[in-house]
Parts: sequence; structure tokens; C-alpha cells
Amino acid sequence: MNEVMLKDVDVLDETEEEAEGSLTVSDNFGIMLKHYRKLKNLSLKQLEEISGVSASYVNRLERGERKSPSITKILQLAEALEIPNSVLVATIIQEPRTHEKVDLSELLIKHEFLLNGRELTREAKQNLLKIVEHIAQCQWNSDTKIHDIYVLAELVDQFKLAV
Repeated sequence: MNEVMLKDVDVLDETEEEAEGSLTVSDNFGIMLKHYRKLKNLSLKQLEEISGVSASYVNRLERGERKSPSITKILQLAEALEIPNSVLVATIIQEPRTHEKVDLSELLIKHEFLLNGRELTREAKQNLLKIVEHIAQCQWNSDTKIHDIYVLAELVDQFKLAV
């Protein structure tokens, strides 16, 4: 699809949302959306094919440029990513939690953090999430440790640049 056609699709998406009513969401929604898309190893185009939500629209949600997806779009994305609707909706409406256990990645996505008295930027938060995911997923054995440390160091460099 060419760029003009994609813009037309986006205008239709936005008009549809205005007609349905939409929610204003936090940056955490886009970060969580991207996190789960990456966990599924889906490109934006693949997610579009599965969900019916345009790739450019999803990209703008992930970057925080669009902050008012309709409930229909949220449900389409949740179904396509095979995650409970409540996980995506929880980034919109945060309720106090009792003693339930929370996945560390979700914790990082859903909350705002201070570092040295300054709020982490969106980019810094995404980089911190990459660090945690790398640590959780790397092999970390005698054969891979040097490579794992190198990748971790590169991720820390990206985080420090974003802070």
C-alpha cells in the first residue's frame, strides 16, 4: 500500500474512533503494545494482517503519537497479540493492586519512575525494559557469558544516552 493510501486508512481510523468514542491513554499503552508485539516476533505489517488495525496506526500508538484508540481497536490488538484484554486496558485504567504478583516487564511499563530525582523519558523506559528482557532471556553460561555481557553493555549505553 502506498503512503497516500495509508494516510487515507489512518483518516478513516480516526473518523471511526471519533464516531465510537475513544479513550486517552498513557504512554504506557504504546510501550506495552510494542513489548507484546516484539514478544510475538510480529512486524507491524503482520500485526495489521492479524488484527485489522493499520500498521501505521499501531506504529503511532507505540510511539505515543496517538493516544486515543477506541475500545474496538484495543480489543482487536489484545486478541491479535493473544493477551487478556485486561492487560492492555490496565495501562489505561490503573486500579490499586492488592498482593497479586506482577510481571517485572508489566511493572516497568505501567508505572512512571524517577532516577536521580528526574522522571525517566519514554526512550529511557523502553531501554530499561530491553535491559530487563535481555537479562531474563540470555543463556548466561560459560559459552555465552562474554557475548551476553557485551550485549548488556550496549543496552546500558543506550539507556545512559536516553537518561
